[in-house]
Formats: sequence, structure tokens, C-alpha cells
Amino acid sequence: MFPRKLFAYLDPKRNTPTRNIWLIGVVAYIGTLLITYEQAAEILNFGAFLAFMGVNLATFWQFAIVQQPGRRRRWFADVVMPLIGFVFCLWIWLGLKLPAKIVGGIWFIAGLIYCAIKTRGFRERPVMIDFGES
Repeated sequence: MFPRKLFAYLDPKRNTPTRNIWLIGVVAYIGTLLITYEQAAEILNFGAFLAFMGVNLATFWQFAIVQQPGRRRRWFADVVMPLIGFVFCLWIWLGLKLPAKIVGGIWFIAGLIYCAIKTRGFRERPVMIDFGES
């Protein structure tokens, strides 16, 4: 989904993603000038705990709601544990400071908009990267 010229480019001599390395280096350097380590950790945790909540909900949905033929539901592993994991992650996520929620929310919405544009309103599947080229 990301521009291949920047994100999929491999240096022919070293076979490394040099453009990506430069991009991350520049973004990280600018970040060190603008925010503290604690603020960066909170922003990172915004996305991490959002993802963990998604994994827990997906696990609950797949194994507790959508029954797979030939598989018996295990109440504790399939229902209780994913819901406890979701609530625990939600509790931590809600405790993040407001600036992390604002920046994380903006980044999340920007990603959704980008994904919606690239998939024509979520009507097409995202393009998968072919790692076989490298």
C-alpha cells in the first residue's frame, strides 16, 4: 500500500532498504528534537495497546462467536481470557495521557483515510508486498 519507490526499494549493492533507513533516521531525529522519551513511549503504547485490544477481540470473535466445525468451545480460553485481555489493555489505553491519545488518534485516522483511498473505499483488497523479489 505504501509507495514502492520509497518503502520497497533495496540498494542493489548492499541489498538493504536504504531509503527506508534514511526516512526512519530523519523521522527519529526530528522526533528527538520535538518530544521526550516518555512522550514517545506513550504514543507507541497508544498503537500497541490498540493492536492488542484488536487481537483479543479477534480471538474472542473467532473462537467464541464464530464456531469452527469439529472444534469444541473452551469457555475459559476462548471467552474469558480474550475478554480479560481486552479489558486489561483498554484500562491501560484509557490511562494514557491526552497528548498521546490526540497524536495517536490523528495517526490512526490518517492511516484509515490512506487505506480507504488505496482500497477505493475498502471495496478492494490491499496490495500485498511480494517479498520473493529480494
